[in-house]
Amino acid sequence: MKLDFLEEPELEFGRHGRHVDIRQGLKMYGPLDTADDDVRRIRIGIVGTQQTIDGLRRWLERCATGVEAKKSRQPNLFPDFPGFGDHSPFQASFEIDDASCRVIPSRELREISNYAHYGALIRGVELLTSEVRALSEEIRPAVVLVALPPELVGLDDDEDDSEEAKVKEAPRGEKEELAYGTDLDLHHMLKAAAMKFGQPIQIVLPTTYDPTARAKTNKLDGQRKLQDEATRAWNLHIALYYKANYRPWRIVRNPNDLKTCFVGINFYRSLDKVNLMTSMAQVYDERGEGVIVRGKPVALKKDDPIPHLSSEDAFTLIVHALTEYRREHKHSPARLVLHKSSNFSADELSGFNRAVEDQRLDTADFLVVEKSFTRLFREGSYPPLRGTLLSLDDRNHVLYTKGSVPYYSTFPGMYVPRSLRFKIAQGDESPRKLAEEILALTKLNWNNTQFDGGEPITMRVARQVGKVLKYVAADGVVQPKYSFYM
Repeated sequence: MKLDFLEEPELEFGRHGRHVDIRQGLKMYGPLDTADDDVRRIRIGIVGTQQTIDGLRRWLERCATGVEAKKSRQPNLFPDFPGFGDHSPFQASFEIDDASCRVIPSRELREISNYAHYGALIRGVELLTSEVRALSEEIRPAVVLVALPPELVGLDDDEDDSEEAKVKEAPRGEKEELAYGTDLDLHHMLKAAAMKFGQPIQIVLPTTYDPTARAKTNKLDGQRKLQDEATRAWNLHIALYYKANYRPWRIVRNPNDLKTCFVGINFYRSLDKVNLMTSMAQVYDERGEGVIVRGKPVALKKDDPIPHLSSEDAFTLIVHALTEYRREHKHSPARLVLHKSSNFSADELSGFNRAVEDQRLDTADFLVVEKSFTRLFREGSYPPLRGTLLSLDDRNHVLYTKGSVPYYSTFPGMYVPRSLRFKIAQGDESPRKLAEEILALTKLNWNNTQFDGGEPITMRVARQVGKVLKYVAADGVVQPKYSFYM
């Protein structure tokens, strides 16, 4: 065994500025794609009731001039929000007018109470989808904010916490299970429906802009923990900036490194629980731009409960991913890094290697990346440092992507952090280099400006995409950009 430590990766922002912290880097240098003489106007649409639309608009107007930091002994963990306007570090502002807003009639929401539980959820999604489509057809905003009416909060039961709109409470009737499965989710259903119009959306809970609003949750204390206002402003504005097709930051790339395409593969079960499908998210090198490819149905073998691709499907999936890479960058990568959530079968390795040879790549690294139960203990009250790397042998390694963060002067978490395990199924790079890349990829989360993300974006995207794609029909529209799924 060998213990090592990786320094916190820097990110690149505007004017070639670099910093380890997302928020401080943006405040000092501005977003990656900002220009000194370029002020951007981002057209925003809003769907909701008159009350939720008014509340959200008022809050965005307040945020435009900045939000004070909460009082804390860790000021780096809770910085102020500098505002979002022409003279802010973003050099961008939102354009919202009455024509950009679509009001859901109160009568329609009252009628929803007449439906059974899942019927109410489905009807609520239909109402929201209709208004999103109308906005998309009439004014085509960069992003549509869905200011979720309180009547629709708590109709589902998803555990994902990556965005504000994941608060659920769903009874499970036997007939409803047979018809729909047990995991209908308003957020994912609405994302899938909006794909048909090519319209990015952002779902916003009432508590995002009104902390006095009570959100239903499945937490034991009945109340979802709310982030401080400045952090909420940071996260929402960055998500909207990214969904408007701008880039806030990227990983710093060594000019001597090979141009690399990172790919994450995960599996998801179809809504009817019959087919097991492949979900794949491709992350374009250091900019973190994701392109989504949906694979073919996968059948489980009787003697193996873990899904695996056939050699031909593995080959096709990677060729498709590399084709999309060339379409975006106008050149081919020299290296492929593949992150997968389960072990590689012999057929998968054969198909992936055949694709690497067919596409004439120089090198390739195939890694199994998953949560680990291995834990280290350090002296004192705090968990191990983020960046701690334990090499068990040449192939098996444990990396702390969450842990104590010196820049924050604390451990920014509530529970004992779990490490990541990565196993090198096949590799050309050193384990340390592969671990450094995983650590850097945890900082490409456009929903969260706190930089100590637990998963690399390859695995986070692949998992998130599957949750949305299960609601898209086999012949339905699948948008290639990650902004339609987050």
